[in-house]
Amino acid sequence: KFWPSLRPQGTRPLQKFCSQPLVNMAPAVIGTLHYVEEAVYKAEKSLIAAKFNGITIKTQKFDVQKDAKKPDFLAKNATGKVPYLETDMGVIFTSNAVARYVARSRADTSLYGQCFDDEGQIDTWLEFAVHDIEVPLMTWVYPVMGMMEDVPEATKDAQADVKKALTAMEDRLKQSQYLAGSFVSLADIVVFCALKEGFVRVFDPAFRKPFPKVSAWFENLCKMPQFKAVLGDVKLCAQAQKPKAVLPAFTAPVKKEKPAEAKAKAEPKKAAEPKKAAEPKKAADPKAKAAAAPAVAVSGDVEAQIKAVGDEIRALKEKLKAEGLSGKKINEHEQIKALVDKLNALKAAAPAEGAASAPAPAPAAPKAAAAPAAGGDIEAQVTAVGDEIRKLKEKLKAEGLSGKKINEHEEVKALVAKLQELKAKM
Repeated sequence: KFWPSLRPQGTRPLQKFCSQPLVNMAPAVIGTLHYVEEAVYKAEKSLIAAKFNGITIKTQKFDVQKDAKKPDFLAKNATGKVPYLETDMGVIFTSNAVARYVARSRADTSLYGQCFDDEGQIDTWLEFAVHDIEVPLMTWVYPVMGMMEDVPEATKDAQADVKKALTAMEDRLKQSQYLAGSFVSLADIVVFCALKEGFVRVFDPAFRKPFPKVSAWFENLCKMPQFKAVLGDVKLCAQAQKPKAVLPAFTAPVKKEKPAEAKAKAEPKKAAEPKKAAEPKKAADPKAKAAAAPAVAVSGDVEAQIKAVGDEIRALKEKLKAEGLSGKKINEHEQIKALVDKLNALKAAAPAEGAASAPAPAPAAPKAAAAPAAGGDIEAQVTAVGDEIRKLKEKLKAEGLSGKKINEHEEVKALVAKLQELKAKM
């Protein structure tokens, strides 16, 4: 064991539980990884990392329509996020947090780097995987997987963003064999898993052609035993798949709210005020909370969209801040306002999601739940009109119009009126 002052510069100490030789020891079981089958790529990061570190992780498929109804689900995982790793010490949620935990559980391997600088490089690529790859790529791929509705304009923008990310990777891989240097690290595993659905479903030969280094890196990792043990044989896309209908597991439920609405309409004459006073108590009942919680996981596609848009807003704010804009000007920026409108529309389509992360507002769930009844079609129209407004404003700005004149432009006013009308129907 090294004292910090005596440890050679740039090295990391072995963790205390690694003091015994691990060669003849059976792989340690560190917990159970719960994951959604349709988004299995998020779990594969940790499973591949475990193979490199000689660690065993039990796996359990998470059924969003059944498991979310279990009383103990939110009790042990208050955020309701999947995948999550259940250990003897508690729960670790979000896929990258679990992957980091697995990689760091063995300090005598180089999976999380060979020195402090390596760790920084690996963390950089993990952030890159989330913001530069997953956000745009899943906007493109999720409709193909049936996890969310397709918005053609958004898909087109996402494809352009994916190409930018692959270009950055291509430049990096011209300098080194792997992302963090000459060795396979968690950076390669996480970025690989983020890209896998793209390589399998939509990256056809024509799309891959400008990125030979990235393609070679991907195929090389596919051949490694640690990857093959988890993924099997990965077949590259020959023809890009097309969007399909959203799967039932990723559509917001509506049926459960209709009886409540019918009862409210059937008893309008009987002492309206006492009824309203009594309803919050019923909504605060633990059973009501348990009923509201499932929508968190059930609206998996909406949650994914909310996360994607939230990440996009944060990344754009960081970019604008770097360009010298202050807090108020950033919030008033046209692109930020458009993304915030889009985020609010998505949150309106997932009412129970707020109830899961903050159980107190449960009484409002029945009212918010009426939003899905307007149909996913209206939500898609809201998103499409919002995108149309943003593009028109960018066009007018390029033509020399200022902010006030842009907002008073006849076409912009007409589209804003249309957007407000659609939101009123939700």
